[in-house]
Amino acid sequence: MRIYFLILAFFIFFSGCSFKNSSLDSADLINAKIIKSSKREFDKISKDAVLEAIKKSFALSNKTKQFQINSYRNYILVQRINFDYLIFASNVKVENWLFELEQKDNKTYVTLSIFDENKFDDKIKRYYSSNYHELIWNRIEHLLGLDNKWINCKGYICSVFSSNKPLDKDYIKDVLISQRKAKLQAILNTKIEEKKKKIQEEILKEYEAYLDFEEKEQEKKKQDPQSIKIKEEFDDLLLLKDKKSLKKDKQVDKIDTKLEKINTN
Repeated sequence: MRIYFLILAFFIFFSGCSFKNSSLDSADLINAKIIKSSKREFDKISKDAVLEAIKKSFALSNKTKQFQINSYRNYILVQRINFDYLIFASNVKVENWLFELEQKDNKTYVTLSIFDENKFDDKIKRYYSSNYHELIWNRIEHLLGLDNKWINCKGYICSVFSSNKPLDKDYIKDVLISQRKAKLQAILNTKIEEKKKKIQEEILKEYEAYLDFEEKEQEKKKQDPQSIKIKEEFDDLLLLKDKKSLKKDKQVDKIDTKLEKINTN
């Protein structure tokens, strides 16, 4: 009898999980328009600003760190692992949001594909409905300041995306291509000035070293060859031994003799 109830509880639990996912398919995927991709054109908006808005739209909903955001210069791949529970088995799927970007002719072009694939067979793909696309595009455009409305999620999407509106600090600044170019030019100018200053300092040091060398050469020319020779020998002796070793080797007398010669000259 106890075994019977355990088997019954087992079937109720997993059939409930299966029903939850099947209702998701019918409500959000089958009855809606399934699309492989959607596109947007952002006039005068920079690619970097759109990239920032895409990452921010997912980061705002990333309360449980459920998204893995892989960002590159021309595309972003956002992934989320999803578990489908069946009656006698479970399946691991990876949900994908792929954004491909291109900036040309003072516009940024973006293509979005949303699909999930089997963790163990990435050839099996299932594309999502248009309402997923519309939600993402709305949030990106809202963060860029292009759409005043903030669409709230419905149904299953709420378990993925938060409905909380962004704060003032979350909105993207300097979204225009011209603004980004001006900012980059300002950064470039600063780096150029720093480089110029560094080069000037290096040239000045070299010039000072050259002047110092020339001054020493001029001093040498003012002296007669015999005095220069005596001083060079004296300098060699100082470099080779200290005063104690000079006394020990009886070299002090030799130095005194040379000093007398220098003074007489």
